Amino acid sequence: MNSGKQVGFVSLFRLPSFLLVTSVAGIVLGSFGMGRAAIGLLIGVFLYVANLFFLYEGGKSLLSASSRRNGKRIAILGSIGRMLFLAVALVFVLRIGLVAFVAACGGLLAGQVNLQLVLLIEGRIRRRC
Repeated sequence: MNSGKQVGFVSLFRLPSFLLVTSVAGIVLGSFGMGRAAIGLLIGVFLYVANLFFLYEGGKSLLSASSRRNGKRIAILGSIGRMLFLAVALVFVLRIGLVAFVAACGGLLAGQVNLQLVLLIEGRIRRRC
């Protein structure tokens, strides 16, 4: 990507800044006695990182696909698989409680917002509004 360098999973998705923000948020939630919210946030962080890993591996598979047809199949099945994984995992989180579910969704949202903000600041994507 950048002048022939291979970019790793951690640096590509800016995981250190995301983990710092969510760690501070989890500590704050835990210190205010919101244990279920802190657990939900931790689960959301895990789900976000797992989703990114599946996305990363799917991208590597797309780059090594032998034909466009195989690439299309990989992309479709990978997207369906990631969404099913998130849906099933969030259903299990909902069984813990509504607070944990909302916090897990907040962890997923925090990861996506963190990634987009970093890319906006770096100028790799532009604002459209």
